[in-house]
Amino acid sequence: MHTDSRGLPLTFESKTAADLCSTATESFVRRHVDTIPMLQHSLAVEPDNAFAQAVYGLMLHGARKSALREDIDLALNNAFKTADRVSAREQQYVDALSHAQQGNLFAMIRCYEAILQEHPTDLLALSLAQGELFWLGEMTYSLRLSEMVEAQWNDSIPGYPEYLGVLAFDLEEAGRFAEAEATGRESVERRASNAWGTHAVAHVLYMQGRHRDGIDWLSDKPQHWAQTNQIKFHIWWHQCLFHLEQGNHDLVLQHYDQWVRNPQQPLVKATPDLYIDLQNGASLLWRLEQQGVDVGHRWEEMAEHATGRIDDMSSPFTSAHCAVIFAAVARFDLCDALIEQMQLFTQIGDHTLPPRYHEAALPAAIAAVAHRRGDYRKVLDTLLPQRHSLWQMGGSHAQQDLFHQILTDAAVRLQQKNTVMRLLHEVEAIGFATPVHNVAYQRAGALASA
Repeated sequence: MHTDSRGLPLTFESKTAADLCSTATESFVRRHVDTIPMLQHSLAVEPDNAFAQAVYGLMLHGARKSALREDIDLALNNAFKTADRVSAREQQYVDALSHAQQGNLFAMIRCYEAILQEHPTDLLALSLAQGELFWLGEMTYSLRLSEMVEAQWNDSIPGYPEYLGVLAFDLEEAGRFAEAEATGRESVERRASNAWGTHAVAHVLYMQGRHRDGIDWLSDKPQHWAQTNQIKFHIWWHQCLFHLEQGNHDLVLQHYDQWVRNPQQPLVKATPDLYIDLQNGASLLWRLEQQGVDVGHRWEEMAEHATGRIDDMSSPFTSAHCAVIFAAVARFDLCDALIEQMQLFTQIGDHTLPPRYHEAALPAAIAAVAHRRGDYRKVLDTLLPQRHSLWQMGGSHAQQDLFHQILTDAAVRLQQKNTVMRLLHEVEAIGFATPVHNVAYQRAGALASA
């Protein structure tokens, strides 16, 4: 019997395959780029291993791209062939993948919860659970899981910095900012390359309006990210938000071109339509344009890659951002096609995502297109009744704020003072410290105080 770094049994015949799989899961929780190659290497050594096949399928599922469905099906079928030969813990990963392929994401998450109840230091299960819950907007559930296992973690257990990073982000999204910042900073002190802990602290600083602190916090971190995956581009997005608040528009564009959305980056070349990269780019360019910045032809590059996601309903938050992208390049035919696919998808039953498309992503997409067309009344009519459901798209408070900005800007343009005042109060209740001090809400603040 082989084990991983935390002593969890791995049912492999080959020690080499077991070690490679264990290394791959460590790479995943550290947000490293070599997770998939390591898993593929493990499977090349022992192709009939159910656990490795399941983990590989779960990694592909996490890419949130419907074009990968056949590859995921293959991994699942291969895992089923030998699932009776592995441990109960490893079988739970096979079950999780099966639920994912059926569209039952909460059943998938319950598999992870069952694993954590028996094996609280299974950091792979905790990280996968957080990833799924994050894109469902269920961060209270995620915090419950990370706190459930907290007593079993300490600095003698390998992966402790990564556990702290997971906990820090859960705490931040719950609005427990002081605890989140302390936990996130500790995670980075323990491992300088801890991108997830770095990310959690960046969120705290942004929510609290500490933009200069945010710039300083992130200034020396990229030197540690040589092995870090695309999350580094998202953290550069955070740095851009801090600079945007400082009025450093030229620097924001420089960071956008070099890091946030650089087609020459090897990771971008490999996956030019990665969901979070499209989200980063769309939300940043929209914010820049709201500040009167000419962003040139940057929208066109994203629109080219987003067309492949018109009928991809694997990520509500991404679909809404694709609407932002298509509207920005005046491809309203693509907007209509996307919205039609979203409407059709909402009619599918017995799946986790269709209701979330219906309640959040679809109205957000319609409102984004209407805003670009200058139909601000439609923005209000569509999004105002659904604003309290936007969390169901997933994403963080900082990311979801794009659609609150779209809604509030429409209300400002229509001179709906009472509505603007109510929206500002609600944005502050979400956790943003004095939103009228943020550049996105300054015009709203001026109208509210007039």
